[in-house]
Amino acid sequence: MKYTSDTQMSLPDLDSAQEVLTQLTLAQSKERGAVFTRREVVGFILDLMGYTEDEPLYLRRILEPSFGTGDFLCIVVERLFKACQNAEEGLVLHLKDCIRAVELDEESFEKTRKCLLEQLQDYGLNQKEIYELLDAWLIQGDFLLEELPFVFDYVVGNPPYVRQEAIPAGLLKVYRQKFSTLYDRADLYVPFIEKSLGHVAPQGALGFICANRWMKNRYGG
Repeated sequence: MKYTSDTQMSLPDLDSAQEVLTQLTLAQSKERGAVFTRREVVGFILDLMGYTEDEPLYLRRILEPSFGTGDFLCIVVERLFKACQNAEEGLVLHLKDCIRAVELDEESFEKTRKCLLEQLQDYGLNQKEIYELLDAWLIQGDFLLEELPFVFDYVVGNPPYVRQEAIPAGLLKVYRQKFSTLYDRADLYVPFIEKSLGHVAPQGALGFICANRWMKNRYGG
């Protein structure tokens, strides 16, 4: 199911939301709803979705809406390059659209970018290739407010767990204008699901770690 919203935001709403987002980037992980994921759990979810190294992952696109410290992202990159091992030379130049990953927190963004830089060096890429890929792959911002360029074969990750009452009023107003599922007591991960479904290709897959409350409440319909 694809969700859309025709509601437009006013400039004051956008300005207010941006101020709140700046504050959130300085907040503690718990306040932002960050939860870390064990490697075996990441591997299990990627396997279930079919994002495996025996597939031509260099022809596919994957999105991670809230990459945090890279628990999913580093393994995604690992699998992508293993899938490339038997492909033609020069393939790295065509990998820019294979990944899009978004993170709100600036510190987590920079930490993960540094880890990926070191990881890509291990694959034998030169500095120019590495920075071109990282600049294309990584987006520092709020996934719920970011405009993404295309649909994806896979959307994966561990979205933030934040109750509505913990979201500043100005930002919550903007979210509610954009996402029809954010009502009753829906947590922040619910609009993450809504927006992500709108970016999944017709035969694509979405795999999130999240509570199952949405399956039992009206906003999950």
